[in-house]
Amino acid sequence: MLSDPTDIDRRLEFFSELLSCQNHFYRWVYDSDGFLQQTNCKDLALNKLFVKSSSFQYLLEHSRESSAPLLLSSSLNLSWCAAFEHLDGKLHRIHVIGPVFTSEPPLSEISNVLKSSRITDHWKPKFIAILQRVPVTSTSSLLQQLLMLHYCITNEKLLVSDIVFQHNKAPLSNEGSTVGRDRMNVYRAEQAMLRMVREGDSQYEEALGAVAMVSTGAHIMEGSALSKAKVSQIIFITLCSRAAIEGGLSPEVAYSRSDAYIQDVLDCKTVSEAASIGHTMYQDFIQLVHKCRTNPNLSKSVQSCCDYIENHLSEKITLSFLAKRVGYADYYLSRRFKDETGVSINTYIKIAKIERAKMLLSTTQKSIQEISDGLNFGTRSFFSEAFKSIVGMTPAAYRQKYQHLKTNPAVASIRCRSRFIFYDFLIFWSA
Repeated sequence: MLSDPTDIDRRLEFFSELLSCQNHFYRWVYDSDGFLQQTNCKDLALNKLFVKSSSFQYLLEHSRESSAPLLLSSSLNLSWCAAFEHLDGKLHRIHVIGPVFTSEPPLSEISNVLKSSRITDHWKPKFIAILQRVPVTSTSSLLQQLLMLHYCITNEKLLVSDIVFQHNKAPLSNEGSTVGRDRMNVYRAEQAMLRMVREGDSQYEEALGAVAMVSTGAHIMEGSALSKAKVSQIIFITLCSRAAIEGGLSPEVAYSRSDAYIQDVLDCKTVSEAASIGHTMYQDFIQLVHKCRTNPNLSKSVQSCCDYIENHLSEKITLSFLAKRVGYADYYLSRRFKDETGVSINTYIKIAKIERAKMLLSTTQKSIQEISDGLNFGTRSFFSEAFKSIVGMTPAAYRQKYQHLKTNPAVASIRCRSRFIFYDFLIFWSA
């Protein structure tokens, strides 16, 4: 860690110049007891708003126990981030950026919060005027700034997953953010997130750090922060349950868990509680998929082949390719694979594709031709023949029989929503 205050000040000066080029963010420096030392903000009423909030008390408590950078959120959907400077092993200064809005705040919501606060009627109009000048940025951008601030102070490079969040590491979300919405990047991040569920990726936490930096959140225009959080979480639970089914989890288990988590979200009283439920849900689905995809009776090489097959069902997979991938001769892998699984590699591939087709037929509106093409069967007739040989009925008959899976009618319509949705709650779950 850096220990020379002069060197730190020089880095922070450069950092401030970078911030000013991006937006007019406010910077605050407090001593170890929480007394303001310096700021570039002329509206000191913002400091009064901050120091009287529960977020500031959380900041001081955190500073006594940890040096990890911190993201704070308030009931007004205001956010601050803080990094901590130590000198000779003791807390020296607290550096804060903020406040910022992570979405365009409805004026009515601000007024309602201020009405229920302890701020005097004389100050409320002034606070509203000041808040209208607070910059708006995405949560992902704020997290990047916090990591850079921490680096300037400590010379330590961290990931998003190293950041601590107020309220059990689950702060307010980036509801309705319209800042920097790059749909293609959001789509790619969504796919990466869901792929972790689909593959039962036990190393998901490291990957989440990269995913989080892309997300800018779903654009939900209306409703309170809590109601928007609930909608976002319910949709994400639905997406994860579908990804888990694609990964091999039975629809009955996936939908049962999904309905239970949705009910928990509907019952929650705070945004933080909703985000916490989402975090638990995400871990749960990954663990369930990982467990059902892992066969303790298979060797590492054969399990690796099985995992690859199940993750690349849209591709043409050959024995030679798999043998080369695990470092075996073709004949040796072929014999070992059949000895351990009971079927040949080609049969295993066909069965895996049919299982994926069964899931798609019962849970999506894709046509039979689309499913056949997506699983690389070549022709629809060959797909139908292979499907009937394993399942005992045609794809059309299977869809007719199983397309109405038992589910909660209250959330059925939600499950039909577009998959092209991604939420800034993901950012918080990487912590």
